[in-house]
Amino acid sequence: MKQILLIVFLLFAIMEGNAQNKNKMEELFIQKIIENYATALDAQNVPEAEKFLDKEFRVVLNNYNNSGTIAILSREQYTGMMRSGKVGGNKRKVKFLLTDIHDNAAVVKVQLEGEKNIFTNYYSLIKNGGTWLIINDMPQIIAKPVN
Repeated sequence: MKQILLIVFLLFAIMEGNAQNKNKMEELFIQKIIENYATALDAQNVPEAEKFLDKEFRVVLNNYNNSGTIAILSREQYTGMMRSGKVGGNKRKVKFLLTDIHDNAAVVKVQLEGEKNIFTNYYSLIKNGGTWLIINDMPQIIAKPVN
């Protein structure tokens, strides 16, 4: 009886370890997607950035420029702003603050620090057909103090 319990315990431990490894691999994969997307955005490389965006992608700007309003930009509007140079064009350092994955949904909190601004972005991703895509970006933007 003790041997059976030991075997069952070991099997559960192995299964739990495999699940944790799989989740860590998914987390690293998602983080790589965000890094690659940020690099494309910083370079204003629209075709590369679009590879990481779901067709229903949107940006939610809450209180942008202290206007007190919420603006929701479609994928087309946002990539158009990138093409015209209104978005991106500034290399930023990427720091991951949170990655939460549940089945086919993930939320990633990232700090993107550029020359003039610090962005705290909340990305929502979905996994569809085995591919993770960004469906929502909710940035919070703070200007760096001018010295």
